[in-house]
This record gives sequence, structure tokens and C-alpha cells, in this order.
Amino acid sequence: MERTLVLGIDAGSAKVAVTLAEIAGGEPHIIGVGLAPCQGVRKGLVVDLAATAGAIHEAAAKACEMAGNPSVIRSVVSVSGPHILSLTGSAEVAITRPAQGVSPEDIRRVLDQAAAVELAPQREVIHVVPRSYRVDGAEGVMEPLGLAGRMLAAEAHLITGEKLPLRNHFRAVAEAGLEVTDYQLGIRAAGAAVLSRQEKEAGVLLLDIGAETTAVAVYDRGYLWHVSVVPVGGAHITGDIASVLRTPVATAEQLKIERGWAATNLAPDTRFELPTPSGLNTREVADRQLAAIIDSRVQEILSLAASQVKQSGYAGLFPAGLVLIGGGSQLRGLVPVAADCLSLTTRLGTVAGPVAAGPEFATAAGLVYFGARQVTDEVAVAAETERRAPWTRIKDWFKGLFGQQPGM
Repeated sequence: MERTLVLGIDAGSAKVAVTLAEIAGGEPHIIGVGLAPCQGVRKGLVVDLAATAGAIHEAAAKACEMAGNPSVIRSVVSVSGPHILSLTGSAEVAITRPAQGVSPEDIRRVLDQAAAVELAPQREVIHVVPRSYRVDGAEGVMEPLGLAGRMLAAEAHLITGEKLPLRNHFRAVAEAGLEVTDYQLGIRAAGAAVLSRQEKEAGVLLLDIGAETTAVAVYDRGYLWHVSVVPVGGAHITGDIASVLRTPVATAEQLKIERGWAATNLAPDTRFELPTPSGLNTREVADRQLAAIIDSRVQEILSLAASQVKQSGYAGLFPAGLVLIGGGSQLRGLVPVAADCLSLTTRLGTVAGPVAAGPEFATAAGLVYFGARQVTDEVAVAAETERRAPWTRIKDWFKGLFGQQPGM
């Protein structure tokens, strides 16, 4: 029996992360992962097609090699960047068969109408995420399917983006020799992988700290309610270290990873040697000096994220707290610093299972969840088509025998 495999491709400003999952029983089981450095993406936007495609190909090859080099034809790619914006849409439609209740087609129609908002020519709706429904006089309905009534209303969260940057992501995947079968907003995909249903229901804030951007997502009552992007990330911390300590960027990145702390008061009272700019001598640098450089940029990232949440109108609505993901979330001491800065209980987001447990794989792991859903939907459609096929053939036979009757 042929295996159903899906690649999740997350092309970021510093790296491409890829997960390979086998779909069984409607659920993805990650069997391979791959990471590759990427120089072709800046702030979530593809700026070098060849470089991005090369990084995608390398990361995908590593993921497939881990799983024994199977043949993969499906891939789901993440999209992100400062061009992503949130809007609210609403609509109301008549329920087709009031006594039989709301049908999937009624839900599709009301969400399609909610998404029919006026946008600039260069923008399009990426996702339509329902927030709540109303069936006649019943407000706050989260699942209207099957409810009897005459009118169905919906309020939806519309995620929009610019058309051309989105196309560049797809072209990079195609240049890597892969086919895009679906795409998802990066932080939405990550939420599917690292947030529990209880957290989404209660209200939770998700921050994805990437290299050049930090994505902000608000979940409430089980749905994604708001997204925004802050144009600052982990690479800015590295740049600060390189500038202040007058050291190469590669050395600054190594210092951040190996000795960096998110707050000055958390760093040990120790020192280390660093080459002088000429490279002929060495100098001593205090770990707390390094932490002080990092501290100021961390406070900026968290403050900008908090400002975005406040502007969205959802500040203070997070009983489930804050979840941190992305490569930048691995900075020592960031969890308690973020907890104090935003006054929220805080944890690192991790993916279930040992293969893709690191926070840098959160988005790529979430993408294969959506890939699994797409496969399940296709199977359901095929099964329904097969179920109807005998009756369709019988009707066609009768039509051929007696001719089409008026009004049929």
C-alpha cells in the first residue's frame, strides 16, 4: 500500500526547517526533520529565489534521508512577513433547510460572505478563521452544524497578505523541485503543533521569535483571533553584540548561543576572553556585560509584542499564559524574563514526540497537521463520490432508457 507523506516547509530569515510526516489514521507522524541555513529570506520575504530554493532543497533532502529517502509529492509551506494583517468580517445568510439544521454548505456560504471585504488590489485573504456564530437569537455559538434555525450569522478573523510575496514563497518551493499543495500562516501552523485545545479555549498568547521578525498570535475560545508581526528578532540581538563588542557576526552568534542570558541579573559573575578587533591580542569581557547588551534588545522585542497585543484590544485575556517558540526562544533565561515583562505564566512551546521536539521546528511540525487535514478531506470526498456512484449510474441508465423527464 502506498504511503501518504507530507513535507512541512518553514523558510525563515536564518534557516529553513522541514518536517516529513507519514499520514496514518488522519494523523501526522513525523519521521524526519531537516535544517539548512538560509540567506535568501529577509523579514519573512523571499529576496533571493535561488538561495531560498537551495536551502529548501537541502533541508528537505535531510528530512527525507532521515526517513530512508521516500518519494514525496505533497508539501505545505509557511508564509509570513510584515505584510500580514488581520481584519474582522461578518455576514448573515438564510439557512437552506431550517428544520434540518445548519449544513456544511450553509457554513461555507456565510464564511465566504464574511470574507468578501474590500481590499487593495495587491492584497488577498489568506485564511478565514471563524470566531463565533449566531443562529437566530442564539449568540456565541461555536459549532453551529446541525442546529435548527432560519438565519446563520458569523464573525470571522480574516488574515490577509500581499499577493506577490506569497507567490515568491511558492516559486522558491517549485524551484527546489517540490509541489505546494497547501500553505498556512506560519504562526497559525505553529499554534496547531504546540498549543493544547484547553489553552486555545481559555485564551493564550503565542510569540514566535525568529531571526528578523517576531510573530504575535492571540487565541481565544478555541480560535485564532489576532495576528501581527514585529520587525525585530534574534538576529538583532546578534547584531548588537557584534557592534558593541566589535567582533564578527559569526562570533557574536556563537556568544549569544553559548554564553548569552536574557537579563543582566541572571548572568553569572564570570568573564571570558575575546580576541581584539585586530586578532593579535585578547581581552576580557564580563558575562554580565554580554547579558546587558542582550537584555536591552529582549526588552524591546517583548515591549513591542505587548504593544501589538494592546492595540489589538485583547490585552489581559490570557488565562493560559504565554507560549514562546522560534529559534530566538532558546535564549537562556527568556522564559522568566518574558513572564515578568508581560505578567503572564510562560513556557516554551514544544512539539509532541522526540523527532521534532525543538522550538525551531514548531512551525514546520504544525504545517504537516494541516497537510494531514487536507488528506483526510480528500479521502472523505472520494468516499462520498464512491458511495454516490452506483445511484448516479442507475439514474443515468433510467435517463437513457426513458429520456429526461421535464422538471427533473
